[in-house]
Amino acid sequence: MIILRNIKIPYDKDQGFLREKIEKEINKKDFDFKIYKKSLDARKGLNFVYQVVIDLDLDEIDKKVQKRLKNNLAVFKEEKLQVENKNEIKSAVIVGTGPAGLFAAYLLAKKGVKVALIERGKPVDERVKDIEVLHKTGVLNEESNVQFGEGGAGTFSDGKLTSRSKDKRMGQIFDIFVDHGAPEEILYEQKPHIGTDILRDVIKNMRREIEDLGGSYHFSEKFLDFEACGGNVSKIITDKGDYQADAYILALGNSARDTFRTLDDHGLLESKPFAVGFRIEHLRKDIELAQFGMNSDKLPGATYQLNVTDKDFDHSVYTFCMCPGGYVVNSSSIEGQVCVNGMSYHDRDGDNSNSAVVATIDEKIYGKGNLAGMDFQNEIEKKAYEMGGGKAPVQRLGDFMEGRITEELGKVKPTFIPGYVFADLNEIYPESINKAIKNALKVMDKRVKGFASDDAILTGVETRTSSPVRIVRENYRTEKYKNLYPIGEGAGYSGGIISSALDGIKCAIEILEGDKSC
Repeated sequence: MIILRNIKIPYDKDQGFLREKIEKEINKKDFDFKIYKKSLDARKGLNFVYQVVIDLDLDEIDKKVQKRLKNNLAVFKEEKLQVENKNEIKSAVIVGTGPAGLFAAYLLAKKGVKVALIERGKPVDERVKDIEVLHKTGVLNEESNVQFGEGGAGTFSDGKLTSRSKDKRMGQIFDIFVDHGAPEEILYEQKPHIGTDILRDVIKNMRREIEDLGGSYHFSEKFLDFEACGGNVSKIITDKGDYQADAYILALGNSARDTFRTLDDHGLLESKPFAVGFRIEHLRKDIELAQFGMNSDKLPGATYQLNVTDKDFDHSVYTFCMCPGGYVVNSSSIEGQVCVNGMSYHDRDGDNSNSAVVATIDEKIYGKGNLAGMDFQNEIEKKAYEMGGGKAPVQRLGDFMEGRITEELGKVKPTFIPGYVFADLNEIYPESINKAIKNALKVMDKRVKGFASDDAILTGVETRTSSPVRIVRENYRTEKYKNLYPIGEGAGYSGGIISSALDGIKCAIEILEGDKSC
């Protein structure tokens, strides 16, 4: 097989036009091909740029054509993940069923390891019902919500599958998603996403295969502690029993605050910087117009990723978890506190687009101590809850800039349910954070026209961008206990679905093939 790169076609042309372009490029007609990569180029008009894998050998292409296409034509070599259970691991206990725990369990189970997954929340279908109750009534189930339950927090997000990592094993993660029901286009889209609606089914399908391979799920069961002997964990203790295994994986979410306290008692934690801020909402059509210069259903949902670092401020400010055509949702997990996140369905057809706009913070803001950042999160979320009377505090961006409470909405309507209250968001964070965000909004407006428009909506608070702690590890093991493996977002080593899944895969490889003496 060969790969042909840099095939550019107008955004409104179909697959037939693409085939014609390929035929013309390689001077051949009878062949099969599949899309390998697809990206949008908006520099000179709007064009999709493709890489395609063609079912031909290089020697079947005319030498003159090869010479003409020498920078864009090559032999295609597909790499597959090769892993063996060299350490003869027989069993593993995994705490948490988010992407890190799920993919670690999947690979281990495929290699003959009997895995037991402990999840404090409920299966995804039951979890959906609890979140619907929260959105309709405001009644929170502290053990079944956007943070806790099968699939982790990413299940109720946009389902973005992006990562900065260049690790070749990422391709295997996408293949696994597709094998379990994700749309095939995630294999080649520049900014792939599944959407919360499809992701739920993918997670269930992966669970069923793990169970078919001999694995077991234990829902509504809470990790409490562990016991150790001779530098190794000897058992995991939950509120329903004990578990013993060759390896123990802590795949916690970044909101497992009670568990963080337990782990700190064992001397396993350190604090780490993170970011806090708000959700910002614009009309989807306005973001599309700003990014594409037009509105068209033939174009993907318009996205942005903005970052502002100003030496006059102590904080870098950036946008995070952008959800085209999405919704701002209640992501609280503790009664009497409010925090928010963004979510999109696969079709991304909501009226608004949203993202987090957040400022980095460290111990200069939250103080010293392993759990100081977590305590700061709690404090901010309680303040937001009190400000909104249990609902989300909301403010027009123009009013936020001027420090006045909103009295009337403009063209952008908040999507948060079950309700919101007008408030002055300047009263939530320390002044240095407010100033940094305000300055950054002005800069961002120059990059995405209308980003800082008066009618944009800010909703508070976005506090759980990443874990406020790190579980110290080396070669995926804790320093104190050689068979205890902290992974994923809660452990402080990833952020987002793909980087967490990759952390789980790499951890499983270390368990199966790593040096047992480490």
